[in-house]
Amino acid sequence: MMRYKCVVSYVGRNYSGWQSQRKGDSIQEILEAVIERITQEKVNVIGSGRTDAGVNAKVQVFMFDTKREMPARKWMGAINAFLPNDIHIMSVEEEDDCFHARYNVRFKQYNYRINNGPYNVFTKDTAFQCPIHLDVEKMKEGIPYLVGTHDFTSLNSSSLEEYPDQVRTVRSITLTEEDGVITLAFVGKGFLRYMVRMMASVLIEIGKRKYEPSHIQEILEAKRKSFPHKNSPAEGLTLEYVDYFKTLALHETGMVREFLVGDNISCTNKELPALEQAIKENASHQFYAMTTRHSQELLGYYEINQGEASIHILEEERGIPLANILLPQLEERLRKQANFKPILIYTKSGRIVSNSVEESK
Repeated sequence: MMRYKCVVSYVGRNYSGWQSQRKGDSIQEILEAVIERITQEKVNVIGSGRTDAGVNAKVQVFMFDTKREMPARKWMGAINAFLPNDIHIMSVEEEDDCFHARYNVRFKQYNYRINNGPYNVFTKDTAFQCPIHLDVEKMKEGIPYLVGTHDFTSLNSSSLEEYPDQVRTVRSITLTEEDGVITLAFVGKGFLRYMVRMMASVLIEIGKRKYEPSHIQEILEAKRKSFPHKNSPAEGLTLEYVDYFKTLALHETGMVREFLVGDNISCTNKELPALEQAIKENASHQFYAMTTRHSQELLGYYEINQGEASIHILEEERGIPLANILLPQLEERLRKQANFKPILIYTKSGRIVSNSVEESK
């Protein structure tokens, strides 16, 4: 099977969003229908995330697996030939099995655009047309309340039954203004449903001087769905960029990937301070995190030092089984080196628990 990574741009006004709605008018359904027409086989398109009805994307990343082999450039031309003119494939690349469009996301950037000048018919599909003058300086004062790690229960519409933990981290929010268009850029690993549009809405209300910037703190502290808030219009929101981390091994239960800024490696475990110091010093060693796939919980780390590799388990109950699952993928990468040696798995006590593929032969 071949895996292809694609970047698609679209204007969302005419569609019911990204995710399949069984009506045939979602971006996912349209792409699947076109690709299946080319491959003559069932195809599952997986995106970096969902965009809602009316929301746009400059860079939406998706992947699909197929038995059909074709150069990337030909794939791009073949898919675009059957797409409407408000959906367009921007690039296609071959990827290995360690790439996943959804689970390997480092961060996403959403831009919310507000036309704060005269109504502009040419931007009506990609910017919220706001006829009321907004106080940009007041909006900027409100931004720090939203940046960082908070419980966003009051600022999203995802149900608590489906997502009981509604704590999310917003890495940054920036505001720029040019030719009467205000752009709010939101950066984070993941956002709950309508979360970006609700954050944009509360900043717009502050810009209208309906609330003081400190009102955002009151909203966050309420932690309830019934707190009065608005959802800003969909057309103002665009998925602007998706960034991915490097992954060495991937399974439905976990992965080995590069360490990320948000990884909690400064904890009480006696091994982690030394690991953190080695990473900071950028020594000749290479270190990768072994984590669960969904929650990205750190269960161990993978170390490569001058051709020798080892997995160090930090949490044995889940870490040892996961390490053994990922071991074949990691050793397959190392076999390309002339001095390949089997990977050893160590517990915190230094006990070797390796089930190396090479050792079992």
